[in-house]
Amino acid sequence: MARTRMCAVCKQPIDEVRATGMPETQLCGVHAEAIDKYGGEFLLSAVQERTSKSGSLKLNYGGVHTTKRRNVEGIQRLRDDYLAQT
Repeated sequence: MARTRMCAVCKQPIDEVRATGMPETQLCGVHAEAIDKYGGEFLLSAVQERTSKSGSLKLNYGGVHTTKRRNVEGIQRLRDDYLAQT
């Protein structure tokens, strides 16, 4: 039996379907939609790899390296909003 995880904002259980589909989430469905105004639960960035030699005028590009990090500031602002309403 899976352990129920709680929302980082309202401390209510995260729906099992959501928790299974997005195992890294810390937000319930309601707050996952609400955090969009602060940039989303995760911040994504992409950097194109350059494969040409340093100083070369020829620009050869390889793949794209992406990173995903949790929007800690956005979650905190959403939590502050929630606490101000209660």
